[in-house]
Amino acid sequence: MEGDISAAQTRRRIGGAVLLLAGLIVAVLVLRGGGDKPAATVARHLPIRIVSVPPLGLGFAHPTSWRRKVTKRVIGLRSPDGSIVVFFASPLARPGVAAVKAEAEIELRRQFAPATIVNDSRQQLGNRSVASFELQGRDKGKTVHVLELVDSTQYRTYAVTVVTGAHPSRSRLREARQIVATVRFSKPVITPVKTP
Repeated sequence: MEGDISAAQTRRRIGGAVLLLAGLIVAVLVLRGGGDKPAATVARHLPIRIVSVPPLGLGFAHPTSWRRKVTKRVIGLRSPDGSIVVFFASPLARPGVAAVKAEAEIELRRQFAPATIVNDSRQQLGNRSVASFELQGRDKGKTVHVLELVDSTQYRTYAVTVVTGAHPSRSRLREARQIVATVRFSKPVITPVKTP
């Protein structure tokens, strides 16, 4: 009985995080047409911002030109032209790659229906080889591509979602790949709340 309740609560947390993630994807309106245009000029060495989230044991870097938005437990990055969005989430405070990957697939298929899995293999996330899948679907009549990367440490499970239009600029795609390459996980550090 206690196991059934715990399993139901875990499913609700995963489902809620994935639903929030999918809602953010739509809210960002990644497909406003910016993805089909080449970037005007891109500096060779972009200034970067390093992001560290000690309570989640998560760190990554991104160009300062990318906009960052935090909504509850999801960190979103949006390219300057709006052609690519990258989301970071940690829906489980324990290992659970298979469950998070399955829930993400269900939600993303629903969100971008009709959607098809075009690749299901391991990919690089930072310095780790992780479970992933690639999905192609539709949003407001336009093609979208989604790369979902899922991994866990002994402390947490993480999901990184990259959403692009049909033809994102090469420079923006290169920036997104560099962001994904910087991801690092560590032991979460909970900061005690100071009381007055």
